[in-house]
Amino acid sequence: MRQLGLPLAMVLLGLLGDGRALAQPKICGNQSALGSWNLGECPQLKDDGAGADESAGDGIYSLELSLDPTALLEYKILPQGTWVGALGQQGSCDHVGNPTGNDTANVRIAWPLVSSAARFYLDTRTLSDPSDLTPPGNRSIGDSLMFRSPQGDCPRWFVVGDFQSIVGVNGTAVELAVLRPGVLVGRHTASKLLPVGWKWKVMEQASVGARELGPSGWAYAPCSTPSAAVSTAVMPGSSIYFVIDTRSGRLRTVVSDTPLDGFVADGTPLCPKVVDMASPAPDLASKSDASTPADLRDGELADAAFDGPTRPLPGIHCDCQLGGHAASPSPAFLTVPLLLLLRRFRRLTPRT
Repeated sequence: MRQLGLPLAMVLLGLLGDGRALAQPKICGNQSALGSWNLGECPQLKDDGAGADESAGDGIYSLELSLDPTALLEYKILPQGTWVGALGQQGSCDHVGNPTGNDTANVRIAWPLVSSAARFYLDTRTLSDPSDLTPPGNRSIGDSLMFRSPQGDCPRWFVVGDFQSIVGVNGTAVELAVLRPGVLVGRHTASKLLPVGWKWKVMEQASVGARELGPSGWAYAPCSTPSAAVSTAVMPGSSIYFVIDTRSGRLRTVVSDTPLDGFVADGTPLCPKVVDMASPAPDLASKSDASTPADLRDGELADAAFDGPTRPLPGIHCDCQLGGHAASPSPAFLTVPLLLLLRRFRRLTPRT
């Protein structure tokens, strides 16, 4: 039997290997756009630099698609394209506080804001910076929906942990704000010594089914997710910056003896502004303040905070003038009617 040549053998090894080379991450969920839990119909996440994916081959797989409005979105990320090793939530608690209401451990988002396209992420990077907190298996997942849902009721997010005297969402917790698109930040000045291994996590302010996030992913109370353990000790008076990538779920802790530049929230709202349909309509014909471009409304800024540059809102777009004064007709517009009137007048006037 003829032996395979080295080049052909290398090609086959690259194609087959141990099966991982052929794996393509997928997302499956409870909407038709997510395959309706049918593995063969579930869409793939890509790392090709096209569409929603920002950079090819960086280890972050992503997908952007439109979803239908729903009271409850559920999904899982499948790193190998199969149900084996699927990533979801921590524990079996659901969004209304039922300890066994989510026994399949799906990621659940109540009343997600789907007025614009949603993005989903799988981060497989191995990061060497000690400030980055490593998730299990170097795999974390996220989306553009969780942190600003439910729609119409913008959640507030806090960092809680060993830096507090009493751990929890209270007066000593650190509230998070938008640092830049897709990233939240919070700052704390240490009041006590924190030895290596001190811990923290993200927690929602809510009376029922509060969400929390750690390196292992999301959980709904009363279930809990493991806290992040920090490898840097903290001295009293030091500045601690908590940085959360809302898209991939990655957490980072930056400790400094003095305050640092580059960690100040930019003022962008976390959630789109809710429009009161009963309030008087604005005069769209009036001139906008030159210091505030007309297309940078609160809702679009909030979309940009998660999805990048602003995009046109759904609906009809035109240069309509509503509520302003009608423009005067041009002379060319009056020419034909005047000629017809003059001709009729001449026909009715008696000739001498």
